[in-house]
Amino acid sequence: MRNKRPYNNRNQTKRYSQRPSNRGSVAGIFTQKKNLDINCNVGQGFGIYQNQFEEKLMPYVTSINIACGAHAGDPLTMTKVIDLAKNHNVSIGALIGFDDRVGNGEREIYLGVEELRAMVLYQLGALHALLHSKGLEIRHVRTHGFLYKQLYTDVLIAETVAKAVSEFSSWITLVGLSGAVLATACTNANIKAGHEVQVARKYRKDGTILPCGSNASINNLLESTAEKARELIQTGRLTCEDNSKVRVNADTIHIPSDNEQSIELARLVRAMVPEAKPLHMDQFDKYFEGISVLN
Repeated sequence: MRNKRPYNNRNQTKRYSQRPSNRGSVAGIFTQKKNLDINCNVGQGFGIYQNQFEEKLMPYVTSINIACGAHAGDPLTMTKVIDLAKNHNVSIGALIGFDDRVGNGEREIYLGVEELRAMVLYQLGALHALLHSKGLEIRHVRTHGFLYKQLYTDVLIAETVAKAVSEFSSWITLVGLSGAVLATACTNANIKAGHEVQVARKYRKDGTILPCGSNASINNLLESTAEKARELIQTGRLTCEDNSKVRVNADTIHIPSDNEQSIELARLVRAMVPEAKPLHMDQFDKYFEGISVLN
């Protein structure tokens, strides 16, 4: 499983090996964060319970995180989402969480190191099998729910998850809330860290996010979130709940995928990022310079 070829398919290689030549007015305004990734969670339904917004989000994101059957998702749902991603040529990642469908992976669960390692590899293995059958690969891993929160604050949890991901493949990027714990864990595991900002969530000045219930109403989501994304892209900062400013290291912007306004938000954010591309794709550009088609 180690050191796999870093692109999902030939079309994606072609698409991102060619640098855009059209520098419009948007690129001139937003110069600091021009290569951000834009991601969303998908495949979080199961059985007859499906998300109607996922397909409409695909044209505006550069990567997706597919639920792997623990907190949400099932084999058929995962397969359908993979086909959507392939059709839209977006980078594919795994969305892993605790085995807690009733609580959507949000409830507090504490596992030992070996059990957590096995849980990570188990979910990656499920998605890998479905992707492999279609000639695709996992390019990144994002944690979900309570596990996502633990990756920001718990060194042991972060290092256990990072090492398990590294065992699976050293090409994979581990995505989490931007912070020092994630960065250190990934460095120690010799994998890339993908520092994420959730623009639809409110932040405390320590860099953590408030619970979903503390956010603005859904009616104010679009306006407030678009402004937060603009501030992040232009200045590298976020306005916190107490109106203080915090500087954030951002590689990817997370877009919610569970409501209709998410589609318009994704469109707006994509327009703000002049050269949006999947996480760390630039590190492979030198290998494909001048190559338009791979035989």
